[in-house]
Amino acid sequence: MGARNLMSHAITVDDLPASTAEFVRGQGRARGLADPLGAVTHGLRTEEETMNRESRGGPTSQRFVVEMLLTPELLIVAHRQSDDADTDPGARVRFHRLDQVGLADTGSEKAVQARLAMPAKSIPVTSTPLGGAKRATYQLPIAIDPDVQRFRDALTAAVAQAQT
Repeated sequence: MGARNLMSHAITVDDLPASTAEFVRGQGRARGLADPLGAVTHGLRTEEETMNRESRGGPTSQRFVVEMLLTPELLIVAHRQSDDADTDPGARVRFHRLDQVGLADTGSEKAVQARLAMPAKSIPVTSTPLGGAKRATYQLPIAIDPDVQRFRDALTAAVAQAQT
């Protein structure tokens, strides 16, 4: 069994590596969007590092980064395994229209008590991403941090606003 370390913190567009920002812009253009990063109001980066012991040799580790960027109309989610989206063949980005996003109940007293008893490790988002063929629920990884709750509150408010 390996160890898992999650860290989350607030970010701005300026905190994105240049290659990741260009990757997101390019993917946005491919989906008919103008600069998707131009209207970002909130951002959250979660870094996950997993460490495993191998039977031969030393320990190995893998690093995953998920950046969630919120605009008045979109939730942008970028996934990568390195600091450079250009060299990461697994890098991907999803654009979720807020008027089509479903969020799990996080505000009821029962949900709050459940969260306190077992801290959430993800933000569940149900959506059909732009260019996607079907609606699915995505578990966006998070750590326990005040920035996470601020992002979750901003996302909840933006989704409610977009759906009115």
